[in-house]
Order: sequence, then structure tokens, then C-alpha cells
Amino acid sequence: MSTEPEPAATAPRRRAPGRAQWTLAALIVVFVVGVVTVKILRHYELGQTAAFYIGLPALFALMLTLSTPSDNPYGMVMKAVSIFLLLSMVVLGEGLVCVLFAAPLFYGVGLVVAVIVDSVRRSTRKDKGAAIFALPVLLFGLAALEGVVPALTLPGDDAAGSSLVVEATPAQVEAAVARPLDFATVTPTGVLALGFPRPVADHGGGLEVGGRRTILFDGAHHRPGLLPQHHWGEQDSRLELEVVSRTENSVRMHTVADTSPMSTWLTWREVDISWRALDAVRTEVTWNLDFTRNLDPAWYFGPIEKHVVGRSADYLLSALDLHT
Repeated sequence: MSTEPEPAATAPRRRAPGRAQWTLAALIVVFVVGVVTVKILRHYELGQTAAFYIGLPALFALMLTLSTPSDNPYGMVMKAVSIFLLLSMVVLGEGLVCVLFAAPLFYGVGLVVAVIVDSVRRSTRKDKGAAIFALPVLLFGLAALEGVVPALTLPGDDAAGSSLVVEATPAQVEAAVARPLDFATVTPTGVLALGFPRPVADHGGGLEVGGRRTILFDGAHHRPGLLPQHHWGEQDSRLELEVVSRTENSVRMHTVADTSPMSTWLTWREVDISWRALDAVRTEVTWNLDFTRNLDPAWYFGPIEKHVVGRSADYLLSALDLHT
């Protein structure tokens, strides 16, 4: 019978975290940092500036490309941005329309930052200078300050409108403009069907100077925290207008109050409605909307908001009740 001692049990070897584990950890950290950053930006009322729309995705991409051992930082950044945008609808209360319009900017900024960081890494490995990348980094930093620093903020006043030829006399058009708009018979199409605030009722009317009308909104999403002075609710989702001037074939209204969800995107200033006879049975109606863009950067959100406002003018024209 053998009396040799049994060999001691070998202690299990600890495996070092693999690439997948590091990647998952980086994604979690980046998302947490992102949520905290969003809260900070909103606290200081910077949620509508380029600090949010450029600085935040740039921070994401920078953290991911520097913290994960990935041979494909571009795919990593695109996945992370996608996850953040999807989860933001649940965690941060973002609406679908907000995510849709922010997504191209987030993806673009993330991709450019990933390219810069990856290029710097490759240049460093090859003992090449990385000073050439200082300029794009500086430009990114300046771009992220739009809306934060007045000197780097472009004017936001703009206007858009639309015209429609209707089979009605100028007197019939004038009467239709004086009546409440008929939103029940109009369905939003195109960009407006993506989830923008939808007007459901128009109270008031008349074209006398000093007259007021209130448009109520429903079924819209707003970003909580951007406008802390408002306590949102369906009863607060309204746009109030007052007639400030009147001519034989036009009327101008000025915004008195706006607590609709669109006020996070832009500030309505004035509405100009005019009409002119083309012949005995046709009249051209023009609806112009003056607004101030509330989102930065201007080069990105300016054209988007102008297009949306133009389609809004189309929608309002189609809501004229010419058959009463």
C-alpha cells in the first residue's frame, strides 16, 4: 500500500479580464458619465446648446477610444452612441423626434472624434508627431461652446412660410382666418408626422387689434428639465397669440405666451397672414412664421428648424375652415 502523499490541489488561476469584459465595463462607465453630464448640463440650462449636442458625443467617443482595447474604435463608438440614444428615451425621458434629429449629429461627432484619437494613436506608435491634430481638437472645443459663450453664438432669429391658392374670394378667406382653425380635419404629414406637437384646438378668434387666440397641443413629447420654470401638463401645453396690426388684406399676431413642447426647440415671435385675389374665384393665402431658434449648433439645427417651420405653415394653411 503506497504511503506517498497526494499532490496538493492546484489553486485555480485567475483569468485577466478579456477584451469583451473591458468593453462592457467601458460602456457602462461611459453611459453613467453621460447621464450625469446630461443632468449637469440641464441644471445649468445648457441642454439646448452645442455643449450637449457636440460636447456630449465628443466626450463619449473620447472616453471609449481611450479606455477600450479595440482594434475597431469606430464600430465601438457607433454601438455606444446607438445604445445611449435608445436608452435615453427611457432613462432621460427623450422623445422619438428628439432622438431622430439628434442622432446624425451624435454619430457624426462620435465618428470624427474616434478618427482623431485613433490617428493620434497610430502616429504615436510610428514615432510621428501628433501636433497636426491639435487644430481639429481646438475646433471641436470651440464648436462645443456655441450657445454657452455669447461670442461664439450665432443669431437665432429666422422666418419661414408657405402660400396656398384656394378657391375662395378674399372676403371668404378673411372670414376663415378670423374663425378658429379646424385641426380635426388635418393630418400631419412628412416631418410633422414624426412626433412633433400636434395642435388639437383653437380658441378665440377675430381679427380686431388686441384680440387673442389660444392653440392647445396634445400628444407631444417635451424634454423635462430644460425649462424648469414650467410644470408641464396638458392644460399648460398652449400657444397664446394677440393681434397687433390689421390691414384690409393681412393680419399680424404676436406671441403672448408659449408653454407648448415646441418652446424647447424655438420661440415663436410673430405670425403674419396675408391674402390677395388672383381672379374672381381664387385667392392666394400666405402664412409667415417668425421664430428664434433655441437649439445650437446653428449650422445643424438652423436648416432643420426652418424646414419644420415651413411645413408647419403648410399645416396651418390646410387647417383654414373655408367651408363654413
